[in-house]
Amino acid sequence: MKYFIGAQVPENYKNRIEMLRAEFRFFTTEPHITIIPPPSLPDEDSFISDIINVCRSTKAFKIKLNELGQFDSRVLYVGVHSPGLIDLYENIFKALNLPKEKRGYTPHLTIVKQRHNKPVDIERIKKMAETKLIPASEYTLNSITIYHQPKERFVYLPYMEIPLKD
Repeated sequence: MKYFIGAQVPENYKNRIEMLRAEFRFFTTEPHITIIPPPSLPDEDSFISDIINVCRSTKAFKIKLNELGQFDSRVLYVGVHSPGLIDLYENIFKALNLPKEKRGYTPHLTIVKQRHNKPVDIERIKKMAETKLIPASEYTLNSITIYHQPKERFVYLPYMEIPLKD
């Protein structure tokens, strides 16, 4: 199985993103902020005990969802500001002894992305997102979620939630 680690977003904001995605028939993994992407983690869940240890020493922290942004014309996202999230990312990479990503870490919440077999109109979605998703919100992250892909080409599903230190 393939895994990745993500940060949940508040339920009401997640619902707003899901409704926008549904209008454009864009169905994928639930809205989240990726902390550690799928290719970085092993295919077995042996890494989880190390993640639990990192979380036990990480206090809950604030996440601020910002303005809309894009990675070229491929991805439309909501920007994320959170020094605590960047620290958590660094601590997990260190604990798992993972090689750093070449392009660096840009915390973001993907709204939609281009797919080869099903292109989306990013500009049209962006206009709607400006009214439906902005202004975004600030919230406290109290746990992280490990997601898994049960079968090849399936969406990722929540596998385990791990609380942060009180």
